[in-house]
Amino acid sequence: MARLFSKLKAIDFFKKIPSDLTEATLTGAWISILAAVIMVFLFTAEMMSFLSTTTTTQLIVDRSPQNELLKLNFNISFPALSCEFATVDVSDTLGTKRMNLTKTVRKMPITTELERMSEKGSAVEDSSHKPGPKYDEEGRFDDEPDIDITVPLSHVNFEATLARYPIVVVNFFAPWCHWCQRLEPTWEAATKEVHDKYPEWDGRIRFAKVDCTQEMELCRTHFIQGFPSIRVFRKGHDDIVIGGMHEHESYMGDRTKEALVAFADSLVPSAGQPHRKHAALSAAPKTPGCNLAGFVMVKKVPGTLTVVARSEGHSFDHTWMNMTHLVHTFHVGTRPSPRKYQQLKRLHPAGEGEGDLFWWREKREKRGEHPQSTHEHYLQIVLTSIEPRRSRHSGNYDAYEYTAHSHTYQSDAIPSARFTYDLSPIQILVQETARPWYQFLTTSCAIIGGVFTVAGILDALLYQSFKVVKKLNLGKQG
Repeated sequence: MARLFSKLKAIDFFKKIPSDLTEATLTGAWISILAAVIMVFLFTAEMMSFLSTTTTTQLIVDRSPQNELLKLNFNISFPALSCEFATVDVSDTLGTKRMNLTKTVRKMPITTELERMSEKGSAVEDSSHKPGPKYDEEGRFDDEPDIDITVPLSHVNFEATLARYPIVVVNFFAPWCHWCQRLEPTWEAATKEVHDKYPEWDGRIRFAKVDCTQEMELCRTHFIQGFPSIRVFRKGHDDIVIGGMHEHESYMGDRTKEALVAFADSLVPSAGQPHRKHAALSAAPKTPGCNLAGFVMVKKVPGTLTVVARSEGHSFDHTWMNMTHLVHTFHVGTRPSPRKYQQLKRLHPAGEGEGDLFWWREKREKRGEHPQSTHEHYLQIVLTSIEPRRSRHSGNYDAYEYTAHSHTYQSDAIPSARFTYDLSPIQILVQETARPWYQFLTTSCAIIGGVFTVAGILDALLYQSFKVVKKLNLGKQG
């Protein structure tokens, strides 16, 4: 055993020198104190560096999962676009087109000053797809003598006519409108039959019509934007009062003679009862504007979100369409919580510059000098992934920052508001990283060993220099 221990001593890296062979010097003491101070200072700095985190930002190829959908959130007000016809469409470069999205979109009537009619307000219900109204076969009334018993009302006699009869059904039309032309013979035939069934002495219901090309201000006063629009007026106004709330009425059913006559028959019992709601009538616009708020899920490819006036069975006069709008908010993806938003500002301050890159929080108005204008916003979107050090899995989240450019132009197509988005293939990765423990140990050893070695070299140089100086002095004295 003693022999084994003797052999182990041969591999000792740190062979000891007997203490009686060493010599302590005052210079070595000062160098040792200085070296100790340097060691403590560097070790403390290294410890602080190890305990702190660093933020790195790098550009990588977008690593999002395939077939992942993108959420577009919006809140936009159109002071001159009725909720009756406002629709949201989405299309992309893959050929996908979705028209009149309603499931995740809420419509709220607003005034030209962007205010709701009441404090409570009521969102407009809309189905995802409503088939267009049915018409009589073309030429059905060709064999009958020309029927033109209803002279279009004007602003001169409009109010007087409404006040004279308990119920007046008014067809607001435009002669150039294709659907109005198809409805014209049917409307005249239905008017004749209704007036024969309920003559003047009965006085409970009347059919009338208004030519909106001749009475533009009258039609605009009643928020007519699509042709033909059939409104029901009771006691001189087109709304009923239920529970203190006013509901306007618009006929959206089939446009055949039988349907119109049956509709008139069902209305007659409610004559003189302005508080009775009719099941076949839909809510007509109370205000000229509409607020659209909600979200749509889209594929992560370039596409366009379009707000436009559309309806099956209605025509629109492009010169009447004013797509002026106000963007209250528009953001991509899930909006971060306040805690994550603070992390975002701390880790990625470049995303919170003057442009407010993550969403439009300030109201931005887009107004055209000409009513027949299309407003387009082009958004260049970049995915930003935030990976904080703590809560690496639960704290990770994605934010989408973008730059937006807007312009207005006129075209022969129906005016609209278009939000064209283009996703960058490059992703911004913001990571909070900490140094591994083995790097801390390696650096600490390097600090202690390096300072000790350098101090030893300096001490040896000074010691040998002093010895040489002493020898030279002794030689001169001898």
